[in-house]
Amino acid sequence: MDGMDGKESERPSGVLIVEDPGDIENKEDRTDASTLLERHNKIMAAILTRFRNMVLAATENLTKDVSIPQASLNVMTMNNEVTALIKEIENLLALSREIKQLWIAGPLRKPGNADEMTRDKEIDESANKVTDMYNTLLELQNLNNQKKTTLDALVQEEEERAKANGKPSA
Repeated sequence: MDGMDGKESERPSGVLIVEDPGDIENKEDRTDASTLLERHNKIMAAILTRFRNMVLAATENLTKDVSIPQASLNVMTMNNEVTALIKEIENLLALSREIKQLWIAGPLRKPGNADEMTRDKEIDESANKVTDMYNTLLELQNLNNQKKTTLDALVQEEEERAKANGKPSA
């Protein structure tokens, strides 16, 4: 079985094995929607091809004169195809995790992009607004604590005067 380069190979018994794993691990522009869709399509095609090859090897008619070597070859082919099928499914799961990550965190931006500068400016403005609101809240809280302390002191002073004059406190 020598179809590792994406070409078709024919086994001695006439079963055609097609292997096309494709260049799934393209490092450039991996976050582009069309690239993600293309990678998904390549992975799905590889999964279907692996499954097809496995079924073909499992259902091949064996003649009596070559049955033992051919059966051994079929078992080996099925094992290889199952291993490759599992790997392709792992690739599909990795792609789905990558899509989820991009959906939640967003794609990485290239430095110096005009959109990045605009986004950074908006984030800085929002952060400054939040900081200002937090500082205002702290000032109001401190002012409230000062007023409460002053009010508590006045109430205590009034209670002491009332005790000194012999009047019950309210």
